[in-house]
Amino acid sequence: MVATFRTAGDEEFRILLSDAEDVRMARRLLSGREEGLFPNGLIVRGGDGGVNAGYSWHIDPESVQFAEFTMELCDGRPSYVEDGTHASDRFCPWTAVVVAIEPVS
Repeated sequence: MVATFRTAGDEEFRILLSDAEDVRMARRLLSGREEGLFPNGLIVRGGDGGVNAGYSWHIDPESVQFAEFTMELCDGRPSYVEDGTHASDRFCPWTAVVVAIEPVS
């Protein structure tokens, strides 16, 4: 499944969710049955972005976690990852909310 997240500034990005528990959590967040969690994952730079269309990076599906808190170093917007402003190897946008979940096309 592919989860679409919206962050501050109304920026969106997508993550391929390959783990069944991650899919369940994303569905709970989308429905409002769970709150206060955001995605955290390892950034894979270069290429066409895969499911993260429009970007040259994506999150490694094997590294995805849903977190309540993380170090500020990995917080930011998708555009910061794209333009190189975001220097961390992980991306964990604190303001991210799930806005859609769909099958991989």
